[in-house]
Formats: sequence, structure tokens, C-alpha cells
Amino acid sequence: MGRRSTTLVFLFVAFAAACSAPPVPPEGDLYGQANGEFANGDFVMAAQFYDKMLEQYPFSDFAEVARLRIAHAYYLGKEYEKAIAAFNDFERLHPTSPALPFVEYSLGMAYLDQARPLDRDKAATESAKLQFERVSTRYEGSLYGRLAVYRIGQCDELLAGHELKVGEYYATVGKHEAALARYRFLLEQYPQTDAAVEAQRRLDRAVDGKG
Repeated sequence: MGRRSTTLVFLFVAFAAACSAPPVPPEGDLYGQANGEFANGDFVMAAQFYDKMLEQYPFSDFAEVARLRIAHAYYLGKEYEKAIAAFNDFERLHPTSPALPFVEYSLGMAYLDQARPLDRDKAATESAKLQFERVSTRYEGSLYGRLAVYRIGQCDELLAGHELKVGEYYATVGKHEAALARYRFLLEQYPQTDAAVEAQRRLDRAVDGKG
């Protein structure tokens, strides 16, 4: 094959590839589609459109909002592990954003929404409480600071319920001293919870020789 033929073949292949590649949608179109899907509650599609916009226009003026919406979409779609990763990425990439109080509070909620009453694994609840404690300290007196204090109370209720359940288990299998130790620990750590009232009742029964 001569040089001229080789050149023609190359040009034909390049032209065919260019024709087959779909054009990149305008930045505003991608952003508008993402916002529309988000507003309609299709959080999977919304995250995909925001991601596509960031891939094509990484320095967009909408980049900060898009990253925030991606994290929020994952959270609202109950994809909590993805939400946690995305909220952490947002904090790292936008350390001075005015949205940080919302981001840090939402990060705590992504942990808390994975917690289950009387779950044997306390990790999600403990992570949530730690995050809300940070928020309540960092944004004391603000809306998110006050909400975080309320959520700390919820975490304490879950953790206290866990301790009460463990105490019940020990009592059931005849390990009464271990059960009483759990009830005392509960009263010491979570004295304002509903579970603390029940723990005190059981300790009183033990003192009276009735339990």
C-alpha cells in the first residue's frame, strides 16, 4: 500500500471515529438535567448527571453545588456508604464552603440512619454520636448545632438500649452479676435515657431480692 493510500485510510478511520462519538452536552444542559432529576426524586439519575457534568467540566462554576448534590442524592437514596464518602470528599475539596455545617450534620445522619435499635453492632451509632458531638461543638448555637444536640440524645437512647439488652441476656443465662454491672454502666453513661429508668428498676429489684 502506498503512502497516499495509507494516509487516506488513516483519515477515513479518524473521520469515522469522530462521527461516531456523541457530542458533549453543554454544561448548562447537564446541570439542568441533574437538577430536574433531583427535584423529581430520581437520585440515582441525578448523581449520574452531576458526575457527568463534573467529568466534562471539572472547573465549572457549578462544581461545588454539584458535589454537594451528589452526596445529598446518595443520602436521600439511602446509599449511606456512598453518601459518607461523598460528604467527606466535599469537605476535603471545599474546606471553606458555607455549606459545611449542613455537610457535617448530614454526615452524622448518614451514620445514624444505619443504626438499628438493639443492634449488636454499635459502630454506626457510635460514629454518629462522635460526628454530632463535633457539629455541636463547632457550630454551637446554630441551627445545625442545636439539631446535633438532639441527635446526640437519640444516639444515647440507642446505646443505652443496647446495654439494657445485653444485661437482659446475661440475666437470662444466669450471669446475674454481669447483668447488674451492665445496668450500673448504663446508669453511669446514659442517666437521662428511658433505658436508665428500666435499669434502675432492675437494680432495685435485685437489692430487694426480687430479681
